[in-house]
Amino acid sequence: MLVEDLRTVGDDGLRAQVCVIGSGPAGLTVATELAAVGLQVLVLESGGDEITWDEPAFASIDNVGAPRAEHHRIAGNRVLGGSSHTWSGRCGMLDELDFATRPWVTQSGWPIDAGALRPYAERAAEHAGLGHGAGFTEDEFWPLSGRQAPADALDPAAFRPYFWQISRDPGNRFDCKRWGAHVRDTVAPTARVLVNATVTHIDTDPTGAHVNSVEVTGAGGRVRTVWAQVFVLAAGGIDTPRLLLASRRAVAGGIGNRYDQVGRYLMDHRCGAVATLAPAAAGPALDRFGKYVVKSARGKHTYLHGIALSPELQRRESLVNCALWLQEVPAEDDPWDSVKRLLRGRARWQDVRIMLSDTGLLLNGARRRLLDGVGLPHRLAAVEVRAMVEQTPDAHSRVRLSTRTDPLGMPLPQVDWRTSEQEDRTVRRATAMLVDEFARLGLPAPQVVSSALPGSTDPLPLTDWAHPSGTTRMSADPRHGVVDQNCRVHGVDNLYIAGSSVFPTNGHVNPTLTVIALAVRLADTLRAGLRVDTDSAGARLG
Repeated sequence: MLVEDLRTVGDDGLRAQVCVIGSGPAGLTVATELAAVGLQVLVLESGGDEITWDEPAFASIDNVGAPRAEHHRIAGNRVLGGSSHTWSGRCGMLDELDFATRPWVTQSGWPIDAGALRPYAERAAEHAGLGHGAGFTEDEFWPLSGRQAPADALDPAAFRPYFWQISRDPGNRFDCKRWGAHVRDTVAPTARVLVNATVTHIDTDPTGAHVNSVEVTGAGGRVRTVWAQVFVLAAGGIDTPRLLLASRRAVAGGIGNRYDQVGRYLMDHRCGAVATLAPAAAGPALDRFGKYVVKSARGKHTYLHGIALSPELQRRESLVNCALWLQEVPAEDDPWDSVKRLLRGRARWQDVRIMLSDTGLLLNGARRRLLDGVGLPHRLAAVEVRAMVEQTPDAHSRVRLSTRTDPLGMPLPQVDWRTSEQEDRTVRRATAMLVDEFARLGLPAPQVVSSALPGSTDPLPLTDWAHPSGTTRMSADPRHGVVDQNCRVHGVDNLYIAGSSVFPTNGHVNPTLTVIALAVRLADTLRAGLRVDTDSAGARLG
């Protein structure tokens, strides 16, 4: 895929059949899929190959809601590859229950079901650097991995096994996929990426029903115009509604905001340590709920075994979705962390000394990984029980425009993120049940943090997890959302949105794999309506 700088491109190079705003996993997936059938695609990326010194000024927010891990920063990256620049690579798909209308979860229910994404799972996995797109959670994991399920099964009335798959970068087996590093090697001759091209306004017809072009601002503040027949907005859960709201020249309230839905229902995942295990005693628990290495046609991939609340329990006790897992916290002198830094080319002078300090641990780890196909043994500072909980959709949890502006004069996002008692109650209940389940399985007893104990009213040690979603939610009725079931903005005939901002609910799982599956599905929708013109560079609607 050709990558160019906006400053070096003439005006003739600012036209395409499809313009994609944002070069993160969602935007690049759409672009790659469309280019595979010869459609002319132009991707606009605000940043460059690396995060620059002025990024904090562009990534700033006005936070007026619940405390966030980074109070004054957007959860994203202004760089080629977008949020994949800093993601952890942990992937899973939303559960079937997450798509359903649940009477105990306000504003729940998608206009599509889980089956609508299943046909796109394997293509999504290939984009994400995964071995499998589906069939790796719950009891499906064991036959997939060629292993026997544990004899001491989880109590199905309370929990179900859950497996997260860790993305693997094709160029670095010790890192998850970084989309930006692979853009130039992607075979997509009809797709181009323009870097240092910040979209500052979406220009529509006088009614706001059709996008004519977008304005891009580059270095020095020069404003250019990009023309296309179809536009895909893939700028993340906060910047996407921000750009829609700020594009208000033709329609005062912003694009797609006839019913004041843009920016509402901001959700994230609240995550944190709710209990700990002493490292010296944690071995049996780590063996039972640890990491596994599984071969696939795309190579070896790591899976993390945790637990999630059963659908029956969620219904019975009016809980939202929640998962728990064991998180190893390596000591500063962990030999395997030193090995990984060395292989990534980031070694420190003391890493050789650390590796030589415990060759037995390294040899044991090599045996476990190569022969047993399980996780590496680390020298540990702690073992945490972490929880990640779904958020209850709330119309008052939202993104608005601030009176402050970024260096290009665009209003910064004002973020009013809200949490709920239902989430707190779910986490405390899940933690208490995990303690009971460990006792039933004969595993060491976790030490629960005081605020996670039943009946506590102290704030839970949970923060947002940089998974903003819901701010342009999918809905069958334009009065209750921003995009339809095909991710097209209600009332706008050629504007689509890719990313977690379209999620009506967010489940307990990291959003990227679902985001990519939706992006593949969106690409199929678009190419069904566009066709390649073999006689010219123009586009025609089918």
